Amino acid sequence: AMQVSNRSAQIKSGHRPHAANTGHRLPAPLVLHHRCGPSRAKKLDQDAPLSPTGSATQDTSPALKAVWYAAELFGKAVGGGQKAQDAQEVQQMPAMSREELVAALKDDYKENYFISGKGAMAAYAADCEFADPFVSFKGTDRFKQNVSNLGGLMQDVKLDVYEFEEQGPDKVQTEWRFSCVLDLPWKPLLAAAGGTTHLLDLTTGKVVRHYERWDIEPGKVIKQLFRPASKMPSTAAETFMLSLSEGDAAGMWLAATPVLLKASLPVVGVSIVCKLATGEGLPGDALGALEGVSWLLFVATSITECVKLVKGVTGS
Repeated sequence: AMQVSNRSAQIKSGHRPHAANTGHRLPAPLVLHHRCGPSRAKKLDQDAPLSPTGSATQDTSPALKAVWYAAELFGKAVGGGQKAQDAQEVQQMPAMSREELVAALKDDYKENYFISGKGAMAAYAADCEFADPFVSFKGTDRFKQNVSNLGGLMQDVKLDVYEFEEQGPDKVQTEWRFSCVLDLPWKPLLAAAGGTTHLLDLTTGKVVRHYERWDIEPGKVIKQLFRPASKMPSTAAETFMLSLSEGDAAGMWLAATPVLLKASLPVVGVSIVCKLATGEGLPGDALGALEGVSWLLFVATSITECVKLVKGVTGS
């Protein structure tokens, strides 16, 4: 009787009692925590863009958005314009129950799908909204294409999904840590931690929103792209990018001189031939400007390389 009285008082005061959390361990590293929530799902407004945390989207600087779109175009270029697979299958898949949606998400995470693009993503609606700290867009096919293209550039991938939690009937939250080395000439290390919120529409039986939260400022992520993973650079590209990340202009110049010297040599050679044959340099304003820049680079880089050689011989 005392328990019934307390329960009635809670309901009258606007507080609903919550069932105790139950934990179900999944194959490592996923751990599922089920939280009982309201008896019916909230109505989802399909057209209202939200942030990864579910609040109104905050403005991202044009520079960061430009970097994101440049990365998307770069991924398409290195991926050969490969179209995403299974886009039609997502549209034609029948509605799933809540339990089937959760199981499908767990299967996708086992494939590292939001990095590799290899998961089936059968739980996702074709027009699911995807958002991260940089930008938001709709379309599962576009998401799969992006992660598939850029995933091909990732080496030494380490992904730890250390929490997989059901928060009510229409929300699944994951927490993860991630690092990889990008297959670029200077081998930058990309590392971040964060989480992903999946919103479920129980009427359509699909995941309709996917929000990634990064526990690092987007600008710091961009800076990581300019810094080699190795603390002891072994190539000119690694040395140049390390100097760039540290604001070392002299180091950048010393690292770039061999490349600049090789680039200027063909133009300087053609210029010499033209002057010997006609008594004049390359014809036209554009070629003339290229000729002038090439001669300047040739002289400056030649002097720099000579100084480096002398210092190497003398040990100074």
